[in-house]
Amino acid sequence: MPDGEARYELVDGHIRERNTSAESNYVANKINTRLTVFVEANGLGLVFTEGCGIQVFPEPNPLRVSAGAFVAAGRLPGDRPPSHGFLKLAPDLVVEVVSPNDDANEIQRKVEDYLSAGVRLVWVAYPETRFIHAFSGDGSVRKFGPDAALDGADVLASFTVQVAALFPPPA
Repeated sequence: MPDGEARYELVDGHIRERNTSAESNYVANKINTRLTVFVEANGLGLVFTEGCGIQVFPEPNPLRVSAGAFVAAGRLPGDRPPSHGFLKLAPDLVVEVVSPNDDANEIQRKVEDYLSAGVRLVWVAYPETRFIHAFSGDGSVRKFGPDAALDGADVLASFTVQVAALFPPPA
C-alpha cells in the first residue's frame, strides 16, 4: 500500500483511496468514542477507530478500511491489538460513514464484503440524512433516524445511543 497508510483499500486488485470529509470524520469519532467508553467500561473487547485496516477477504479484495470496528474480548491473542499490520479477523461490528464523494454501490459492496467475511453487524452512518442503517449477518436491515436510539443488537446487547447525538447539529 502507498506509504503503508491505511487510508487506501485494495479492491479488485486496484488501490483506491478512501473518500473522507471533515463531517464523516467527526461522525466516525463520535460513534467510536461512544463505543470505546461503553466497551471499556464493561470489559467487552477492543474498539478500533478511523482507518482500521481489515484483511480477511478473499482475493481480489484483500484489504478494506473501516471508519471503526469492535472485536469482542477473547478473539484476539491476549486481547491485544496486532503490533504489526492490519486486523486479520472479521470484527464483530464494523462502522462505515458515508462521505459526499462515496458511491452508493461501493458502500453496499463494502457491507456485503464485511458480512460475507463474518462480520456480525455493520453500521452505515449517513450524515446528510442523519440516519444509520444496521446490517446484520442474517440479512436483516434496520434503519435508525435522528429521533431513534441506535442499539448494538446481539453484538453489544445493552449498548444504546441517541442517533442525533452522533451527528453535528442540523444547519
